[in-house]
Amino acid sequence: MEGIDNNYIKNAIINLVSVIGVKNHVDDEKLISLVWSKKMKECIKEIAKDLGLPIEINLSYVPKGYKANNTNNFNSTHLVKTDWRGRGNEGIVAQVSIPSNLPLYGTTELNNFPISVKISENCTYYPSTFIAIMAHELSHIVLASLWHKEKDNEIYTDITAMILGFSAIMNNGRKVIKTTTTDNFFSTETKTNTTTYGYLSDEQFHFAYNKIEKILDEYKKNKNKLVKKIKELNKKLKKWKNKIFCFQKYLEHLDKNLNQKITQEDGFRISAFHQIGYMNEYEAIILTIENELKNFTSFIKSLNYYNKSYFHRIKEYEEKIKLLEYNLSSKYIKLTEDMNILKRYISFTYRLKLFIKILFRK
Repeated sequence: MEGIDNNYIKNAIINLVSVIGVKNHVDDEKLISLVWSKKMKECIKEIAKDLGLPIEINLSYVPKGYKANNTNNFNSTHLVKTDWRGRGNEGIVAQVSIPSNLPLYGTTELNNFPISVKISENCTYYPSTFIAIMAHELSHIVLASLWHKEKDNEIYTDITAMILGFSAIMNNGRKVIKTTTTDNFFSTETKTNTTTYGYLSDEQFHFAYNKIEKILDEYKKNKNKLVKKIKELNKKLKKWKNKIFCFQKYLEHLDKNLNQKITQEDGFRISAFHQIGYMNEYEAIILTIENELKNFTSFIKSLNYYNKSYFHRIKEYEEKIKLLEYNLSSKYIKLTEDMNILKRYISFTYRLKLFIKILFRK
C-alpha cells in the first residue's frame, strides 16, 4: 500500500491498543495441534475466542483455488476479502461473512452469534499460515463489531490480530517456503518459492512486532511489580499471624504461671490484654488483608489481556497494598510492644519451643 510508513504503523498500533488493548501470545501449539488433528471448527472457534469473539462457527469447505466471485452465490457485500492480496500458496482460502446485524464487541449478544466461515480443503498443509490467515479474517469481525472507522483497512486488520496475541504465529506463518528438486541427467536442480501472506512488508511487520512487544513488556512489568508486592505482603501477613499466635500463647502460658513477680505497670497492661475485644483490631486487619490478597491473586491469575482499564486497576491495587502495608506496620509495632511486656515473664526455654513450633506451622 502506498503512503504506509512506520509512523503510520505506530499510530495504528497506538489507536488499536487504546481501543482494544493488547494480549499475551496465544497458545500456538494448541491451535497447531487442532489443525493437525483436522479439528478445524474447534481451531477456528479457539482463534475467535482468543480474539475476544465468543461466536458460533458455521463451517463449510470449498475446493482449492475457490474464488469468491464465482457463480456459487457467495457474493455478499459483507464478505471479507480474503486470500491476502489475492495470492496464496496452493490457493489456501479462508473467508468470513460479516452479517449486517453483528452485535457490538464485548456484549453478551455476541455469545454464540453465528458466523459463516469457508475454508479450502487443503488448509491443513500449513497450520501456522492457516491460523495467521484465519486470525486476520476474524479480526475484520472484531473491527466491524467495534464500528471502528478503519474496519475495512487491511493494515489495521493485520495489526488487530497482532495485538490480540497472534503476532508470533503470524511471524512464523506469514511466509511459506516451498522447495522443489528436479533430477536431470547431469545435475540436480533445486527451486525455492517463497509466498508471503499479509498486508505488511517485512520491514513494516517487524517494526509492528517490536512495537507491540515493547507495549506488552511495559504492561507485564506493571503486572510483575504487583505480583512482587503481593508476595511481599503475603510474607508480612504470615509474619504478622505468627506474631499474634505467639502473643496468644505467651498470654496463655503466663496465666498458667502466675507465681512470679510482675510490676504494677506491667500488670495493668497485661490486664488490658484480657479485655473482651482487645484482639479485634488485629484480627480485623488480618481478615481485610486476606480478602484483598484473594482479590489481588484472582485478578493477577486472569491477567493476560491489558488495556487502560486493567492498567488503572493495577494502579488501584498498588495503592491498596501500600495502605494495607502501612496499617499492618503500625499495628505490628503496637503488638510488638505488647509482646515485649509478656516476654519479660516467659522463660527462654518456652520461647524456644514456641519458635520451633512456628517453624513447622503452615
